[in-house]
Amino acid sequence: MLYILTALKCEASALTGLPGEILVTGAGQRANQFLSKFELKPDDFVLNAGICAGLDKRKGYLINRVISEETGRRFYPDILFESGASEMPLTTSAGIVTEVGEGMLYDMEAALICEKVLKVIPPSNLAIYKVVSDSGDSFPKANEVTGLMREHRDVIAKIASLLCEEGCEKEYGFLPENICDELRLTQYMRNELMDIEHYCAVSGKEEELKRILAKMREEGRIPASSKKAGREVLDEIYSYLR
Repeated sequence: MLYILTALKCEASALTGLPGEILVTGAGQRANQFLSKFELKPDDFVLNAGICAGLDKRKGYLINRVISEETGRRFYPDILFESGASEMPLTTSAGIVTEVGEGMLYDMEAALICEKVLKVIPPSNLAIYKVVSDSGDSFPKANEVTGLMREHRDVIAKIASLLCEEGCEKEYGFLPENICDELRLTQYMRNELMDIEHYCAVSGKEEELKRILAKMREEGRIPASSKKAGREVLDEIYSYLR
């Protein structure tokens, strides 16, 4: 099943008739209420489509990385298809963004969606497409949002079709099952390590991560002596992979 998630009704109204089920999550933290009840199966697909803040108004982007400004967590949709759309990273902010810089896009719900759905579906079954509506100085009216989304309807329909064709049961978990216990990770840190693991699988850095962990094991840092030591290992892995 394909679910097309939009934050606003005025976004969804431009996509009526596309394959799949169109659902309105609500904007910002209101999306959490919707997502808490949103049920997925591992073979479902999710396309999040909507507006965002950026510099190039009216341009659309396929999102290759989502960063939560609130938690610092990063999510990586695995884009296996060629849509012809430009790709960009996106930051999800907890509040309205009033200023953006070059190479920056902002929304208020993509990271919340990623956090929910990537617990169930693989990164190859998720796509995010955002249309720049403003640069943070003024929010567009509902009819303007609908118009912008209609301009990109064909691209969004193409991405929806390609997503369902190319999504696969690719294996994203390659680390030893006991690594979290060895590092004495909290649940939050386990989620961080899973994000790192997904990122390395998506970007072809599996062997690099394995080498980093092997080196730390040789140095006696794995198994970790405490949760604090595990936190230090995780932070160092982040620094190596940046």
